[in-house]
Amino acid sequence: MKGQKGQSVVEFALVLPIFLLIILGVVYGGLAYADYLQYSTAVREAARDISVKDSAKRSATVAGLNSNNAATVKEYADPLTKLYKATFSVRPFKRNQDGSETVTDINSAQFVTVKAEFVLNNTNISVLPATLKAVQCTMPVEKDNVQQQNQP
Repeated sequence: MKGQKGQSVVEFALVLPIFLLIILGVVYGGLAYADYLQYSTAVREAARDISVKDSAKRSATVAGLNSNNAATVKEYADPLTKLYKATFSVRPFKRNQDGSETVTDINSAQFVTVKAEFVLNNTNISVLPATLKAVQCTMPVEKDNVQQQNQP
């Protein structure tokens, strides 16, 4: 019995680093997922806003998101941790009769697609993937005269 007194301390010392690594991975994974949800909501909100704004505001929002202007991006997303850097892009397009799509300017577009791609900000965090799956949302663009007709 005398020689086994330190057995539990040795076992605890062997298991503790593995346990802490698992806990750290779960915490970082949860924070990364929270950022991902924030950015996916931002993509959806940006696509919706672009589709219903008047042409001047629509053009400014598209330009701000395509250049990843910090103020424009922050208008839609302010993630908790900023573990991932989101790169936004906006693609206005028309659908042709044959089903193909033609990229056009935002004021003559029928649809707008907002997309965000994610790259890990700090490459020292090895428990997280370097990139996340891109988020994309497509919305039909309302014409300015349709909005004016619906307003009282």
